Amino acid sequence: MKLAEVILVTAMLFSKSTSIRVLGLFPHPGISHFNFFHPIMLGLAEVGHDVTVVSHFPDSHAPSNYKDIKIEDEELMVNSVDLELFEKRHSFRFFREFFTIYEWGRRSCELALNSKALEKVLAMKEQFDVVIVEQFNSDCMVGVAWKLKAPFIGLSSTEIISYHYDRLGIPLLPSHVPTSVSDYTDKMSFLQRLSNWIAGHSFPMLRRMFMDQSDDALLRKQFGDDMPSVTEISKQISLMFVNTHYSLSGPKLLPPTVVELGGAHIKKPKAIDKTVQHILDSAEHGVIYVSWGSMIRAKSLPEDKREALLQAFATFKQTVLWKWENDTLANQPDNVFIQKWMPQQDILCHPNVRVFMTHGGLLGSSEAAYCGVPVVATPIYGDQFYNSAALVNRGMGIILEFQDITKTSVINAIQFALDKSTKKNAKKVSFSFKNRPQHPIETAVWWVEHVASTTLLTCM
Repeated sequence: MKLAEVILVTAMLFSKSTSIRVLGLFPHPGISHFNFFHPIMLGLAEVGHDVTVVSHFPDSHAPSNYKDIKIEDEELMVNSVDLELFEKRHSFRFFREFFTIYEWGRRSCELALNSKALEKVLAMKEQFDVVIVEQFNSDCMVGVAWKLKAPFIGLSSTEIISYHYDRLGIPLLPSHVPTSVSDYTDKMSFLQRLSNWIAGHSFPMLRRMFMDQSDDALLRKQFGDDMPSVTEISKQISLMFVNTHYSLSGPKLLPPTVVELGGAHIKKPKAIDKTVQHILDSAEHGVIYVSWGSMIRAKSLPEDKREALLQAFATFKQTVLWKWENDTLANQPDNVFIQKWMPQQDILCHPNVRVFMTHGGLLGSSEAAYCGVPVVATPIYGDQFYNSAALVNRGMGIILEFQDITKTSVINAIQFALDKSTKKNAKKVSFSFKNRPQHPIETAVWWVEHVASTTLLTCM
């Protein structure tokens, strides 16, 4: 077939009127991760593609061409982290955290492979044009994509972890590019570079020794001993979508196989609870918003740290909105209001919000960047240290170490965030974060369609 004919046939097959079949496999039970995946899958459905999603989080309002298959019998990671576990910060904490996420991945892989949800997908006997899988703590679903004989795209809800570099062709440059498990920026001391080098090189080795071995054993038990190793299958990845944007995380050397979609979850503002709306509108001196994410139980704060925060809040004329899981809060000052759940993005983009006190999760950090709100970050675990360092490096935030929370340290941190220069820097980041050729969801849709069409092209 001549080249011109191939191009014409491909264009006809993938015109806007043609839908492709997309399967999303997301066995990790963390809602913060799925909050990045869901808008992408929904965006594909909204432009007319046939989307099937296997996850713990069904969407009851999705269009008819978005089909949910729920994974049952795994506890969701919501309000599951006890802050008392982090009273002391350990050296080389990333090794401890590796084995934590490895165990999460092993458990999720085993549950998903033996679930009725995956059994249902395999029974469909359907040829999917693209499979989209999470790239976090297991390549288990990459093996499923291989079984389905479909090209696959990775989704990373965090900065790319160094054990994913090799499959994407990303060079490891620990002298000036911080790994996602570090709390460094591109400005590192010698000891920080050494620590970054150790983390960057050890994680790929640990992945091969533990994650890949575990995934291989579980997949071969399910699909047969002739199945290749996920170490080899993962190299067939078509693309990686990453929940980052250079305006916040900084520039780095990325190949064409990596597409930054930071802020894909951010939606247009919508009406919020009347009580919260009134507090925001009537706050004469502005609002300090406090939330440490969906996994961390704020109510598990040790008493001395809770009292330090409340005493510090009482010294400010700003109103404080705090996402707090209990109905009551002991010694609550008059300027502090609590609620079990709040619409974070809508609150942060309200013009009266002056400061965001956060754990440094990537969704919240991206929303702060989008809305241009200065940040007081208290990282607890995982990539929160990396995200918090990025906020500081951009001049729009300050780190308040969890172990160092006192009345004085809280006051000093909030005063820094309230400074005019910090606000100015936050607005600069906001401009860069928003100033893109197209919305991240449009970018994602284009690339998924591109992978589907070019896969067909290579088969002709």
